[in-house]
Amino acid sequence: MSDKPNAPADDLLELAPEDGAPERSGAAGAARPWYVLVVDDDDDVHATTRFALNGARVLGRPIELVHARSAAEAWARLGEVKDIAVALIDVVMESPDSGLRLVRELREAGMREMRIVLRTGQPGYAPEVSVISSYEIDDYRTKSELTQTRLLTVLTATIRAYDQIRTISRSRAGLEMIVESATKLFTRTNLELFSRGVLTQIAALLRVAPNGLVCVKGGEGTDGGAMIVSAAGSFAAFAGRPLSALPDGTLAKLIADLPRQGDPVVEGGFMLMHFGIVPGRELTAVIEAGGDIADADRTLLRLFATNIAIGFENQALIDRLDHMAHVDPVFDVPNLNAFETALSERFAADPIEGRIALVHLESHASIVAGYGLRIARNYLRAIYAALADYEMGALVVAMIGDGTFALIGEKTHLDPARLQALVTAAYTTDGVEIASTATAALLDLDAASSGDTAATMRALASALQHVRRTRRNESVVFDATMRAESDRRFTLQHEMKRAAPSGEGFAVHLQPKVDIASGRILGAEALLRWRYDGRPVSPAEFIPIAEATGLTEPLTDFVVAEIGRWTRARAKAGAAIVPVAINLSPIDLGRQGFAARLIERVQSAELSPSTIEFEVTEGVAMQATPWAIGQLQILKNAGFRIALDDFGTGYSSLGNFGDFPIDTLKIDRSFVTPLTVATARESLAAVILAMTQTLRVGCVAEGVETDEQRQALRFLGCEVAQGYLFGKPAEIDGFDAVFGAKIRN
Repeated sequence: MSDKPNAPADDLLELAPEDGAPERSGAAGAARPWYVLVVDDDDDVHATTRFALNGARVLGRPIELVHARSAAEAWARLGEVKDIAVALIDVVMESPDSGLRLVRELREAGMREMRIVLRTGQPGYAPEVSVISSYEIDDYRTKSELTQTRLLTVLTATIRAYDQIRTISRSRAGLEMIVESATKLFTRTNLELFSRGVLTQIAALLRVAPNGLVCVKGGEGTDGGAMIVSAAGSFAAFAGRPLSALPDGTLAKLIADLPRQGDPVVEGGFMLMHFGIVPGRELTAVIEAGGDIADADRTLLRLFATNIAIGFENQALIDRLDHMAHVDPVFDVPNLNAFETALSERFAADPIEGRIALVHLESHASIVAGYGLRIARNYLRAIYAALADYEMGALVVAMIGDGTFALIGEKTHLDPARLQALVTAAYTTDGVEIASTATAALLDLDAASSGDTAATMRALASALQHVRRTRRNESVVFDATMRAESDRRFTLQHEMKRAAPSGEGFAVHLQPKVDIASGRILGAEALLRWRYDGRPVSPAEFIPIAEATGLTEPLTDFVVAEIGRWTRARAKAGAAIVPVAINLSPIDLGRQGFAARLIERVQSAELSPSTIEFEVTEGVAMQATPWAIGQLQILKNAGFRIALDDFGTGYSSLGNFGDFPIDTLKIDRSFVTPLTVATARESLAAVILAMTQTLRVGCVAEGVETDEQRQALRFLGCEVAQGYLFGKPAEIDGFDAVFGAKIRN
């Protein structure tokens, strides 16, 4: 149905029918056209509109018509052609109000920028005032009014309005994009990711493909030239390479000549923006832009540049902080964080292969003390350089502590013997040749853990502790056997912490000290025993654990309490007093107030110097620290006797004895075992016995197991001994049953 008048206006000429495709203007050249949608069911209207607008230009751009003969066809054309500036819509087509419904549907579909002009051939059918007030349109004309001049006037006004609204809308969208992109970009984790995001956002702002690059000058690794930190599109292959690697030097020259300011510059088909990040460091973003940039886009780019400049400065700070977090500030080499990052990357591979190692320079402290901190640091630098250069950089090397290095490499490169030779070799530093002793634990990654970095680092640290305890000054692959030993130690340590306060599983055994001549028992030594999970644990295994975990003091309290209970029970029964010796840990003697606290515990157990004496190992005498000597002197002043155990094995200096409050020397079993009557006079035991006579201290021989040894000791003048010849240790409550007849009355 048509609402056109019976005859067209004088200046509307009838031309050949057209199809629905947009018309391309050859005269307009390369200029982007304004698209005008003509919706009318009358072919004559399409023809006359085309004739009237043939060759017309608005705001310097040609007009191209998009034709539709119905509302349904109009929607189809809208799906094919974007950015339609103006729609000329007939009021009456398939139905009397199809044009009006199309207008409402267009606005409800969100097409707010498109300008709409209604045309009608019957002015009275749809009243003008009612239509203007009820529908969002820009003009309402009869077809007879729209002569060529009038049509061009209406289109010029509506296209200008469309262009202004479009500019405002794009500016708003651009501002929203800037805010959103800034939020996204500022979450980037490094300069490469950040700059890649900048390329994407600038391209989106300009509505062009993201063909471009970001280069930085003055940063680390740039060697004075510009480095491409990120690239996209046709430049993607140049990411990470110098700017000079570009085959055409034109772009490099454009960047070099770019004014040092934030305003965008368009030249040679590129849009270039410069950012001064920090003093001495500059960054340039380049995008293929084609033609010139609209003023509105330039304004948005300036605003975007301000945000991005701040973002680049923040990213530079983040990169610096990241560098500081992963580099040792003194040596400027990778630290623990860097090592854990490299280990995580190794775990990301499939399959997980390789080996890690922890190396501790045992002599580092003595090197510092002997040569000074500066030479010691230079020595560590020399070792680091040797490790880093090993097999042409085959190892990842990090310094994770004073004198401690962590390494990652293949099993063939991290060989224990080769590693040990490398870290203990002599290095000349400041004219001084220094060699070190070192312990290293090596762990195969395929057996280390399930890919958990933190768990693997704990396992590696535990492995080094175990190797330092068992095979110090060696490089050892931590295998399944050693892992089982370490796991057992950890289990025992955990259980001992739980059981020590209550004494659960612990028991005191007594080994008699006897008069060699008569065989009478003069006293006893308290020996602590422990059963875990129903099985005995050797003192050689659990005592070091107790010392390492600070549990010796509660265990000593347990021994004192047990001896006190036993002594009180014997006193009630009228039995003779048996003095008992208690071993003290060197660790405890180093604790402030230990002696005073021990005396309080002894008194609480109703014991006294007549029933208790204390033994310390020769290691205490070797160290001869003023604090340890002071603690022993407090015990001595309180009336307790002090015995020096294992004498002769620690190579202690005789000069220490002048300050050491000793009452008795105990000859170690290693000097007793080889004794015979025939060789007694030439033995080291004879020397020690002569020393005790000179120093006027008592003497006890340990480890006597044969009658030959007993006779030799008696021949040399030793009066007191202990050992299996006289009886094995017995549980404290069964001591009288075993040895009661020999106890001195």
